Amino acid sequence: MNKFKRVAVLDTVIFYPEHRQLLNQFAEEVLEFPSSLPDGLEKQLEDKPELFLNKKCYTHIAADNTPLQLLMNRVEGADVIISCWTGIPDEILRLNPQLKLIIFWTHEKEHRINTKLAEELGISVTNIPDYGTDAVAEVVFAGLWQLLIKNNRLPRQPESGTEVMNAIMHDLFIRYRKLPNNEKYTRAGKFSHHFHKLGLVNFDFTQKSLDELIPERLIEHKHIGLLNITQSKETISALHSFGVIANAITIADFSLATAYKFCAEHEYIYFDSHNAPTTEIEKMRILFPGKFIDIRTLTSTNRSFQNNVFGIVGLGRIGTRVARIAKSLGFEVIYFSKNRKPEIEYELGVRYVALDELAKMSDVISIHVPAHKAEGLISRPFIESMRNNTLFINTADGNALDRQALTERMETGEINTYLDVYPGLPRKDILGLPMKDKTDWKLHDTLANNVFAYRAGWKTQESIRIKTHKLLGEMTNFLITNP
Repeated sequence: MNKFKRVAVLDTVIFYPEHRQLLNQFAEEVLEFPSSLPDGLEKQLEDKPELFLNKKCYTHIAADNTPLQLLMNRVEGADVIISCWTGIPDEILRLNPQLKLIIFWTHEKEHRINTKLAEELGISVTNIPDYGTDAVAEVVFAGLWQLLIKNNRLPRQPESGTEVMNAIMHDLFIRYRKLPNNEKYTRAGKFSHHFHKLGLVNFDFTQKSLDELIPERLIEHKHIGLLNITQSKETISALHSFGVIANAITIADFSLATAYKFCAEHEYIYFDSHNAPTTEIEKMRILFPGKFIDIRTLTSTNRSFQNNVFGIVGLGRIGTRVARIAKSLGFEVIYFSKNRKPEIEYELGVRYVALDELAKMSDVISIHVPAHKAEGLISRPFIESMRNNTLFINTADGNALDRQALTERMETGEINTYLDVYPGLPRKDILGLPMKDKTDWKLHDTLANNVFAYRAGWKTQESIRIKTHKLLGEMTNFLITNP
């Protein structure tokens, strides 16, 4: 297989060691730059936040400010450009006849390059559209349970099957997806995804392990054990909804090999201390440290999903995955989408409704529209017609909704919201909240009953591995088809 002569990486792409080995096989030379966004972008955001208010993505402010000569120098002689957030001006396309392939390490490209011009010049342009389906679908429910615990926390230990299920699912998502950590930093104005874009985050796997650099993981395919929990059926069903490999067992004699096998095979083991001998559990905790979680120490809610309506706006890849999970959890699922999907309706037993009806009928609403293609879809009338106590979740596009209308309903406490995306950064001004002065932009404890994270959806070890492998797959495909 031929090699590319020079690959120019304009933004920080996360290459695991196995990715880097492949990359070096594909190219004679690889030039990497932590970021090609303007150095003053962070200062502009601090000094003139109003510049960012009408931008679909805050990096758009850089489109006219990225020095052309800087990009020209970085891509000189490159037959492949890998970018993520840095736009590729027409001049770069016209003045680099050696360019063969441009790959955007992200799910969209249209607003970052003139694809028509690239096609005319014979330059292939591609991106990575579907790497985060499972990761985003999971974080919807991580946020859902976070909202439930924040607003409907039980004042006692979990007892019923529903309460045990809610306790375990909430705890499991915290351990794997670490959404509370993301929210803590988001509220403090420390946006790791933002710093990543600016090239201020170092993913050096020669210095730190994968778990240190990217601690977030999917719960899908993880091995979870339930030990001596009498009401485990509902929990097992919920875990299976997410593709968790879950097993329940009752052990009376902890000296048997069966007990040791069970403990060794599962990454986490939830147990009921009311039904397990203290001495034996202590022994297992010593032998298998960090695995055992007593359900009696967990917080929970008695919220059941039976007879609740889950409304989905946008039934694409992610919306369909969310619908499948919600249906499996016991929700009635309704949806609105630009194009009706009768085959999915039949397969999953979901129902199509008009957008305004979805707002009025749903107990939970989750937005899954394509980025930058549904601006203002969730309008003030939609938001005002949502019933009280609705849980509203947006992991798709911050431009899709009327932020001021949503904030007004959050302020009254009528609805609770999990937001993961914004038209810019998660700041008071972006959410339509008052500020004392330009320094008073951090959320801190504002609207404390809501969840404000920032780009938690895409960030898991597994989705990043897939994302970069798909990037390398695009390079491989080009080399194979263009010998």
